[in-house]
Amino acid sequence: MDNALGAAPSEMWVDRRGAKRVVEMQVLVLGYPRTGTSSIRDALQILGYSEVHHMLSAFVNPPEAEMWLEALEAKERGEIWGREQWDSLLGHCQAVTDAPSVCFSEALIATYPDAKVVLTNRDPDRWWGSFSTTILPGMQSRWYGLTAYLDPQVSGRLVPMTRRVVSALLGDLATLTEDRAKTAFNDHYERIRALVPKERLLEYEVSQGWEPLCEFLGRGVPKEAFPRVNDAAQFQERLDQSIRSIVATFVVRKVVPAVVLTAAAAAAWYWTQGRF
Repeated sequence: MDNALGAAPSEMWVDRRGAKRVVEMQVLVLGYPRTGTSSIRDALQILGYSEVHHMLSAFVNPPEAEMWLEALEAKERGEIWGREQWDSLLGHCQAVTDAPSVCFSEALIATYPDAKVVLTNRDPDRWWGSFSTTILPGMQSRWYGLTAYLDPQVSGRLVPMTRRVVSALLGDLATLTEDRAKTAFNDHYERIRALVPKERLLEYEVSQGWEPLCEFLGRGVPKEAFPRVNDAAQFQERLDQSIRSIVATFVVRKVVPAVVLTAAAAAAWYWTQGRF
């Protein structure tokens, strides 16, 4: 049976601590979430890159969320992860995109100096229009927070990590404003442009399709259409479905048995009292 987030048991609970790099890291996609990071994940997979890490990778394998949370906490303390730690977490990947990786852009650029960097971009107003109606309300939702208690093994790992990711990208969510979010967004792009040599960097919008991406990566243009996935409606439906599934699973596993047990105890008491 799949878990509430759609992952089969065989795909879950992979302990990456102490793992080694088994494939070369080739592509770092370091644009903010909601700039086409899901579409480019699928595009890179079509181009033959094996294991493209994306936030959904952590949802499929919740134990790694703990490692990402440790990395975020270390960064907040001013500690820098080295090659051994990043290879442990990402050694099975040839590419990364989306969060949590984007939170560690500078570290990944330094750790994998031969990897090409793709900076997925979007007009800041359009980006905020998408982010503020999908990821942000999802992270602030009481229902999302509740799932951490209803499903401690999966959501209990993912909720703290994902909320910490958004705070790392944009600052304190309790005081976040549109202007602050856009400033953080623009500052990130300026930092990446300053860090990466032009010959190693592609600034890219997914609306451009295959040609500029394939030319930069040295890959042939596929015959199939460029993937367009995870628009706002798809994101919201996936989040709502996950929350409904977790709540329903909790009710079936915890609430219903408790009600049945209570009813049985009441029936036994009535029986002993001769009231049946």
